[in-house]
Amino acid sequence: MLDKVKNIIFDTNYTSNIKWGGFPNFDRSILNQQKSTTQSTTSVTNQNKQPKKWFFDKIFDMIFATPQSNDNKTWWTIKQNTSTKSNQTLEQQIRELINLSDDQYDEKKLTQELRRYIVDRETEYLSSLNDYKTHIAPSFWEIKPANFNLSWVFGKTYYATNYPSYIDFLWTRDILSFYGKWDMSWFIYPADDSAIQSVLKRRATQLKAELSDAMSKWITVDTELEVEYRDVSNIREKLTTREERYFETSYYVTLYNNELEKNNEEAKKFEQKIWWYWVRIKPAVQRMDEWLNSTLPLAIDDLSVYRSMVTTSLAGSFPFISNDMIENSWILYWVNLHSWSLVIFDRFSKKLPNANSVVLATSWAWKSFTVKLEILRYLLLWIDILVIDPENEYKWLIEKVGWTYVNIAVNSNQYVNPFDIPPKIEDVEYGKWDLLRSQIMNLISLISTLIWWVSPQEEALLDRALQATYALKEITFELEDYEWKVPPKMEDLLVVLEWMDWWDNIAIKLSKYVTWTFGKLFNNHTNVNLNSWLTVFSIRDLEDALKTPAMFNVLNFIWTKVRSQKKKRLLIVDEAWIMMQNDVSASFLFGLIKRARKYWLWITTITQDVEDFVKSNYGKPIVSNSSMQILLKQSTSSIKSLDSIFWLSEAEKQKLVSSNIWEWLFFAWNQHVAVKILASPYEKDFITTDV
Repeated sequence: MLDKVKNIIFDTNYTSNIKWGGFPNFDRSILNQQKSTTQSTTSVTNQNKQPKKWFFDKIFDMIFATPQSNDNKTWWTIKQNTSTKSNQTLEQQIRELINLSDDQYDEKKLTQELRRYIVDRETEYLSSLNDYKTHIAPSFWEIKPANFNLSWVFGKTYYATNYPSYIDFLWTRDILSFYGKWDMSWFIYPADDSAIQSVLKRRATQLKAELSDAMSKWITVDTELEVEYRDVSNIREKLTTREERYFETSYYVTLYNNELEKNNEEAKKFEQKIWWYWVRIKPAVQRMDEWLNSTLPLAIDDLSVYRSMVTTSLAGSFPFISNDMIENSWILYWVNLHSWSLVIFDRFSKKLPNANSVVLATSWAWKSFTVKLEILRYLLLWIDILVIDPENEYKWLIEKVGWTYVNIAVNSNQYVNPFDIPPKIEDVEYGKWDLLRSQIMNLISLISTLIWWVSPQEEALLDRALQATYALKEITFELEDYEWKVPPKMEDLLVVLEWMDWWDNIAIKLSKYVTWTFGKLFNNHTNVNLNSWLTVFSIRDLEDALKTPAMFNVLNFIWTKVRSQKKKRLLIVDEAWIMMQNDVSASFLFGLIKRARKYWLWITTITQDVEDFVKSNYGKPIVSNSSMQILLKQSTSSIKSLDSIFWLSEAEKQKLVSSNIWEWLFFAWNQHVAVKILASPYEKDFITTDV
């Protein structure tokens, strides 16, 4: 009942009591009476002389004037029937009281119940008003030289005394990930550039004199002196050209903990973390109270310990940058090591140019574990997953989840015929020759991969041979529908080549894929389909020389099926460096990645041979065409190659070299986020391979 009554006050429309530009709602006849009285008194000004009244004085007289004792008329136009108030509810009485204007109010209109309610509310308000300081202020405050104690919350404050000549971009982003309770304050004071120029000029002159004196005496010059002179000269030049501005900054951090020993331990960890960036800090000994005020949200800099910074350093040190990657839908990826929030991400978001990703890591860096965790969670959304597995790392997942496992090997009974005619793509108009022409071009690329190279002349003649091979199966450019036609095999092409002139060399090279050791691999009709939610193509049992053309053939098979029906699919190409060994296969993979988004296909490229992958002609373009990059633990030799692509900061380089197997960098949009894998024990049991 009390809450319902309180809501009446907020629901009442008070504007109904304000009329005539803000005047109270009183009887207009009083104005006329006051006016006639004023006119009658002007005739006897000598007897009843009144002081001069201004405009607002007259207004107040009209509002607060009391009626004459002989006036029997009622002043107010609205009369309340007090006899009926006893029959009203408390809610009705409060609403009626609120609707009264000030000049209509009379204490006689208040019932006993209404008086009691008003007294209770006034007592409650005064009690809260008098106790608000008690609720905010700590119970006690003890200040010591090395720390302070606020109601058994111990704290310690640090301030920055010096910065290195080079400071890592966004270095405070790593400081923000420090685990614990702390407050950080930055105070920025713009300085006069002209005054700073004169100071820097004098300092440059002093440093130059010291350097010249040391050189004239053949004394080894101090390295720090040379660095300081170079920095001063560089800053002077940039201030002159207005490339930089000069600022004085103050940087303070206060650490909190409920136990004094733990507060001291966290303070040592914080010192070590920030010293790693060559930022020198000191505890605020003997001034803890003033330092505490400087880190509270009061915008008060009590001690004003300034250090100099230019615009670039200040921008790189600005800590208020969000590293969270949280969306309202899709799957949980990992934990953000900067803010310890969750990374909930949509690979097919419209914010991204494409849905491709690349995973770069050394061996035993858990790159396959990371991708398998992503697969398992996307299966919960019923997304089709296709995997090319060179090392049988996904077989355990298939045995747990189910669905299709395809073993591409010389002694396997599962085949993918490279001569299959691709189905038509939805919403695309075709000419009579389009599908066959596209298939012949893919076969030329595959054969070039199988025999490692064909000359332009051989490529032209191979085109004629392939047309003749399809013609033997009544598949020509004139047909519009190839659905019921049986495609040829590799042996049919070999027969055609043997009857053509100048083809002995290529025929001999292709014969081993028909009648010799590798006869079953490319010379059988397809008996594999992609109708399951998860399909894994294993090529582990193939010889190294066959892995590249086998991956090429499988990718081409997947690509033809993907284009025939648009639906969201995820394609994983593990150990992609195998495709990079041949320019034709690498070019095919790159073209697949460029066109995948149009057909709702997401491609994840994984490689552990980072240097060879990046140095390839198509390695860097593949990375550039992937909107997501995942960098796991790297070797010191591969960091230089990655830096040429990603422009890594010094902190990111150090993170990649020294990171644990569960921690790595995740790049998406323009954000670089350090993340940690978060998998449940049940997921680990599904993913982990029993080696």
